[in-house]
Amino acid sequence: MTGYPKANYVARTRVVETLQEALVVLDWDDHVLDINETAAELFDGSTERMIGEPVRSVVDGLGRTELTAGATGTVALRTSKGRRRFQYSVSAVDEATTDDADNPVARTVLFRDITDQETREQRLTVLNRILRHNVRNDLDVVLAYADHVDDEELRTVIRERTTGLLELSDKVREAETVMTDRTGSPEPVDLSDVANTVVDQFRSENDSADISLVCPDEVPISSHQAVLRRVLTELIENSLEHTNTDSPRVEVSVRETSAGIVEMSVADDGPGIPERERDILAAGTETQLEHGQGIGLWFVNWAVTQLGGEIQFRENDPEGSLVTVRLYDSVQ
Repeated sequence: MTGYPKANYVARTRVVETLQEALVVLDWDDHVLDINETAAELFDGSTERMIGEPVRSVVDGLGRTELTAGATGTVALRTSKGRRRFQYSVSAVDEATTDDADNPVARTVLFRDITDQETREQRLTVLNRILRHNVRNDLDVVLAYADHVDDEELRTVIRERTTGLLELSDKVREAETVMTDRTGSPEPVDLSDVANTVVDQFRSENDSADISLVCPDEVPISSHQAVLRRVLTELIENSLEHTNTDSPRVEVSVRETSAGIVEMSVADDGPGIPERERDILAAGTETQLEHGQGIGLWFVNWAVTQLGGEIQFRENDPEGSLVTVRLYDSVQ
């Protein structure tokens, strides 16, 4: 006598039908009980024709794919768009009128098209390999031949540009390695120890720079040490690289807020991060006309996002930049 049952039915129907992923409901004999419109279009059929049929007769390519409750994996299927790669997951559907979860009445199979994602990852792998090996080897050859150039000014320019490209190649490789480390489980990390290690390294390599650190004796968090170390390294390196003074000042601080959020900040007295650069990072995309000047800040942006945190760019007082990384749900 109320509108709620109908509202619940409409809500469930709309959610299922508006899913971009293909959803198929099966009985325990692998016959199709229901299918959303996305799946019907993808597998080139109609809902009416597919319901009641064995799923392997209407979804070409399943073969011996395991479809028991809880199963996950990837499979190549023939679709109306050609052969595509899918990530699938199988879930049990329990009877809504009973508390007995051991007797599910059906299974749902969700298919997510990952063809473009896999292709993109393959392209990146190949491009990274080319950058790491082929280009680097050729640059080493150029650097060796530079010594045979008689013009000193020309020889200096060749060596500087080639060395810069080699350093960029190293940075890309390091970024890839660190982001791969992020795929593991979080580990106990003392952020104060990370900050002290990174700052001490920069102090030993930059006699003219004034690099200070303010942090508690210990800030234990659950995170990824290699990623955190690289993030802080990139931020300090960016401050020193883009300075407009012979004696740059960089202030590093680590603190835990009253809300249990850990903040890591790097402030400098340089020219600041250009607004255009910050806009590009905020937009998350580059174009031929609008692009950043390097990979450092992009890496920081990616890494902080992967760590579940956020990054804020502000102008320092009276001049320079202030970059703050906030890490949530990580305090031990």
